Amino acid sequence: MKSNKIVLLLLLLTSVQAIAQDSLRGVVVDASRERQTPLPGAFVHWHDTLSGIYTDAEGYFKIPVSETSKLLVVNFITYESDTTVITNTDSVYLIKLKTAGDLEPVNVFSRFLTYGLSGIEPRTTINLDEREFQKAACCNLSESFQNAPAIDVSFGDAITGTRQIKMLGLDGFYTLISREYMPAVRTLNSYYGMSFIPASWVESIQITKGAGSIVNGYESIAGQINIEMKKPFGKEKIILDQFVAQSGRAETDLMYQFNINQKVASSIFARVGLFRTMQDRNDDGFLDNPFGRQVAVMNRWQFYSDKNYEGQINASYTNDEKTSGQVDYLQNKEANDYGIELKNEQFDVWGKLGKTFPEYSYRSLGSQFRVNHSRLDGRYGPESNSTQYVGRASSLYANVMYETIINNTFHKIKTGVSMLADQMDETYIDTSFSRTEVVPGIFAEYTYQPKEQLSFVVGARTDYNSIYGITFTPRFHSKWRFNEDNTSLRTSAGIGRRTANIFSQYQQFFVSNRTFEIQSSNDFGAYGLEQEVAVNAGLSFEHKFKISYFPATLFLDYFHTSFLNEVVFDREIPGEVHFYNQKNGTRSNSMQAQLDIQPFRRTEIRLAYRMFDVTTLYNHSLGKEMQTRMSKAFIARNRAFINITQGSRKGWSANTTLQWYGPQRIPGYNEEVNGNTTVNRLKMSPDFFLWNLQVSKTFKFPIEVYLGMENIMNYKQESPIQFANDIGNDEFDAGLVWGPIFGRMVYGGFRYRLKYKEKEEK
Repeated sequence: MKSNKIVLLLLLLTSVQAIAQDSLRGVVVDASRERQTPLPGAFVHWHDTLSGIYTDAEGYFKIPVSETSKLLVVNFITYESDTTVITNTDSVYLIKLKTAGDLEPVNVFSRFLTYGLSGIEPRTTINLDEREFQKAACCNLSESFQNAPAIDVSFGDAITGTRQIKMLGLDGFYTLISREYMPAVRTLNSYYGMSFIPASWVESIQITKGAGSIVNGYESIAGQINIEMKKPFGKEKIILDQFVAQSGRAETDLMYQFNINQKVASSIFARVGLFRTMQDRNDDGFLDNPFGRQVAVMNRWQFYSDKNYEGQINASYTNDEKTSGQVDYLQNKEANDYGIELKNEQFDVWGKLGKTFPEYSYRSLGSQFRVNHSRLDGRYGPESNSTQYVGRASSLYANVMYETIINNTFHKIKTGVSMLADQMDETYIDTSFSRTEVVPGIFAEYTYQPKEQLSFVVGARTDYNSIYGITFTPRFHSKWRFNEDNTSLRTSAGIGRRTANIFSQYQQFFVSNRTFEIQSSNDFGAYGLEQEVAVNAGLSFEHKFKISYFPATLFLDYFHTSFLNEVVFDREIPGEVHFYNQKNGTRSNSMQAQLDIQPFRRTEIRLAYRMFDVTTLYNHSLGKEMQTRMSKAFIARNRAFINITQGSRKGWSANTTLQWYGPQRIPGYNEEVNGNTTVNRLKMSPDFFLWNLQVSKTFKFPIEVYLGMENIMNYKQESPIQFANDIGNDEFDAGLVWGPIFGRMVYGGFRYRLKYKEKEEK
């Protein structure tokens, strides 16, 4: 179909060429495929100038005729540049680009990488393909980053089994987690929300380090993780995934796609997860993993119209229940045994509607919306003396954007309006908290891109927060590719801000006997606390080279984050938790070096080293009214990483990851007596290694079978629950976790993929 469109377009252009002969017209296509397809976004310019234009969605271009050059140059990333001698400006040119592998025999070893830095984005954005998070025991989004050095994954507590992420040494809620560039995991879902998104429903993930685009909102401080879900007009008709683990976990995921007609399609997704094995492998009397059940369904609709409108509407529902605590609690349900009952429920409706303008390919109008309602009911402790947390949250998000150019394609601008509204109602023990926060805003983002290799992006937004008043949030990004596009340099700087949800984001303090205190700084903010505000700046460097004939990439980055205002989660005093605002509190310095190499045809090696210097200013250290700057708790200052993937011609694949975690500071102090003087020393965890391995086999019919083992060396944190044998002690605490709890785990499963051939013909 697309080749026919190209022919029709050429005939049309030829028939109207006499109208404007001061411009050269043509179409750029991909000649490496059996059927030539248009290449949108190819950069076209005359040889004697670096300025030019980009091809539109159909690969079409129109460029003013040069008076000084007859050589037309076309560039596109991953394709060989083409230089054409223009002998007749009245002609319409069909320019065929070939991939590098078609012209250089040494490139036959290159293939699509499932993990890598985006060459197009001006921001430091890492792309993860679906195949990347299938290399490990990955069933939900919180487990999708085990092979990604940019993200740290750890357990949040020793009872619920919930995994948390960190970026740039900061907790996961400082990262804007979006679904198709709409906020997705926030407010009441800050702690458990990532485990509600099945990995098999995800098509790809984009990780942006540092301040993200201002178009997506003001909440990204450490960065942004965007999740692209599988689309109805996708490549797969049926998906069936089955996962079973030694921990007693079994999960089944299903997708079915169907076409209504050529312009409307729909997908139905379903998940059932069960956690039914009672295990206490460290003999502390508590379950290593909770009992539970998770049910999730989603329905997606995608459509196109003859009037250049396109859009989608989606709805999802998730119900997640967990029961955990002492083994005796689950067996006997005695009133004095420690137990946890959690019930999570979430309902989401979201969608997009956009319009393109074929006559002006640089213009577009788009809109996004999301409505969410969440419920969380938690009970912690013995039934005879339990504490309860009840949370209800409703959120509304809307965003309208318009994109165009200023005079020419060197100058692009996005502008729009947005609305974010949250209603939060929470009750913990006998204290209730409620807030309504409405934030309308306007934004603009200007991009200057005189050539494909160079771009500058400046953006800013102004919002009116019904609680905190008017706020201004600027952002800046730049990209420079040089050395024949083998070397890239990116910079970023910007402000991020967010409203803290202290109970939902710090659920680990509920699994303890700690008392809490909120030191309010005003009478109007959320919990009487001010909004969190931070400045982030970063620099990244990428260099591509070859070792013999095989490709390699060196990646270096540095990011600094300073909090101008922060809500501190202070648990330095045993048995207590304090929340308070701190000016210039946390400072984070994150440095990463990564080397990706392909020494053999089907071998990929990823090496990474990360160093963090993250400190926080605490008010309550040593139980005194004083301020002390200390390293942030549960951050390994040093971390090393190696990942090796080996494939074979017969469909076998093996993936192994070895990670080293340096010591982490544990909240509180060890008191030692030196003579007659009490000396307080920081509590530090030991360093440790984690080694994972997975082997898979893909058969000719669309099924893949895999078997793996996590934590092969069976390393476990000793006594992850403080005073596990004395649940009435004021210092009982299951939230001081720095290492693995379960130990070695064997898992396996299969993936079935049936592609929809009709889509491949489009």
